[in-house]
Amino acid sequence: MPSQRPNILLIVIDCLRADRTFDDDRTAQTPGLHALAERGTLFTHLITANSMTIPCMTTMFSGMYPAHHGVRAMVGARVSDSVPLLAELLRVNGYHTYAEATGPLSQFYRLDRGFDQYEFRDGVKSPMLGEWGDGLIRRFANGEFREPWFTYLHLWGVHRPRQVSPAYNKPEFGRTEYDRAISSYDARLRELLKAIDLDNTIVLVTGDHGEKIPENNLENQVEFFKKSLSKGSQGKASSAWVRTRRKAVASLRAGWFSTARLLYRAGVLDSPLASVTGHGYHVYDSLVRVPLVVAGGPVPAGRLISEQARQIDIMPTILDLAGLADETPHTADGRSLTPFMHGETLVEEPAFIETCQNSREPSTFYGVRYDGYKYAYDANNPKVPEELYDLTADPRETKNLAASLPRKAAELRALIESHLDQAATAAVSMTDELSDVEMAGLAEHLRKLGYVE
Repeated sequence: MPSQRPNILLIVIDCLRADRTFDDDRTAQTPGLHALAERGTLFTHLITANSMTIPCMTTMFSGMYPAHHGVRAMVGARVSDSVPLLAELLRVNGYHTYAEATGPLSQFYRLDRGFDQYEFRDGVKSPMLGEWGDGLIRRFANGEFREPWFTYLHLWGVHRPRQVSPAYNKPEFGRTEYDRAISSYDARLRELLKAIDLDNTIVLVTGDHGEKIPENNLENQVEFFKKSLSKGSQGKASSAWVRTRRKAVASLRAGWFSTARLLYRAGVLDSPLASVTGHGYHVYDSLVRVPLVVAGGPVPAGRLISEQARQIDIMPTILDLAGLADETPHTADGRSLTPFMHGETLVEEPAFIETCQNSREPSTFYGVRYDGYKYAYDANNPKVPEELYDLTADPRETKNLAASLPRKAAELRALIESHLDQAATAAVSMTDELSDVEMAGLAEHLRKLGYVE
């Protein structure tokens, strides 16, 4: 017998870009995700609140912007116990809550609050494409999750080091390794969804943030250079050789950022960060535009929404779909997206974005996406060029209009400054909660994942 409330499966694929998954010019093969989208609603322009995992997942679970919940860096901050989280609200209302987490999402960050079971695994050693994934699919097929359940599944294989099934490691499944990883995970998700009763389960698939991948010869050369430097920097932190290599990599990376900005000012590069790959350093759409598919249960089929949605909207949307809209906490900055699913419209709201540092201090590089434009600037460094893009005429953000449209740039900058002022009372202190032992353990974990040098 179906449970009174629908089951909810939230799948977060790390580094999943919207354009590489659903745009017409994609080279990845994603029939599974397209079939799921046809059964429900596809949001093609969900904008993340940050360009790194921990701030983004804290936003997804709290419905709050990073400037509000306070987790604005990968090191040194974790969500306050006073912030209501999604799993807590669902559990209090009768849900059995499960998490299959990976990457940097250890219990240290307190995002396990509200989960009856929070399983943390190594996403490289226990990938969805291997035996671990086989076991997870069996658990769903055998009904091992008590209804009504909420399950959060974080998948790592699109993130570096990318995981590609041998059968999909061919040009027809993607032009790049990144695209072939998406094709591989699409096929695996098809197997997972066959084990789930979609009539009684709402499935949400999204990315925590995007990823800049090499797009030209220069970027391919830079990527190869970075990999060659990093090979010798893996290992235990206690190794003097490893520490030296890591410092060298960090120094070279910082030097290249500075050089790239100088080349941009001289007109040699089209963008101040044109040759940089990965994520965390900017607010370009390749880094912050992810898809959101919502399907199953009572969700109407066949909706495609190109209007802007925001990562802060995911928590209120899930509560609304569960029949718990009244439980949305007053602390949440987002709103439910369910009106879109029923053919209604919502007035566009600005999507505020931050970058993230691999240090205890938050970045001061901010952006906003609103009214067809993207604006970004560094609040603490006037030497960093401000950037303004007309997203309708220039969706790839190649022509910086900040100098030619100063009034529009000033208008959007004022929006960001107002947003930051309103969120000035952050929920998290970044200073005195962490012991030296905790900081050392966290730093070592993030080093192994390549987040810090």
